[in-house]
Amino acid sequence: MPSSPPLAIKASNLLLIALQANFMLSNLAVERVYCHAPITAKDETFLLHATYEFGTKHNPLFMQRPGWMVAATCASAYGFLPFNMIIAATAALDAWNNRMLGTLSVLFCGAKLYAFSFHHYMELTSASSPPDLLVYFGMEVPYVISVLGVLYKVATAGGAERGRAKTS
Repeated sequence: MPSSPPLAIKASNLLLIALQANFMLSNLAVERVYCHAPITAKDETFLLHATYEFGTKHNPLFMQRPGWMVAATCASAYGFLPFNMIIAATAALDAWNNRMLGTLSVLFCGAKLYAFSFHHYMELTSASSPPDLLVYFGMEVPYVISVLGVLYKVATAGGAERGRAKTS
């Protein structure tokens, strides 16, 4: 049976790598800036103008910068970045069955789900909730795909080896 070339990466892992790259770009280009100062109409820096336009149209609370959101965004910008890197590397190496990387990936998914749930609860119960929930939640689809993809990869990693271990 021919084996895959050493640098071949599964399509599902490529998707997870692309998603993590998107999140890291957001961590560095948007969240890091928002953490330290408001994003304004004058911002022409990469992704900031689009973020400003989206925020003013679809996420007024983001533009109001309540303290909890600034703190959460700072935590995401600086705290989530290394874990996004770990997941991207795990996907690139297809190392989902590595106990340490798998555990870190699952714990990070839990942290992401908690942050996601808290953030949306606060948004939807605020006086400035998003005017168009379809557009608002549409921006969250990549996070959901990523979390589900990572959890699936970790849960199914090493299936053949586990099966052999049970029958030995």
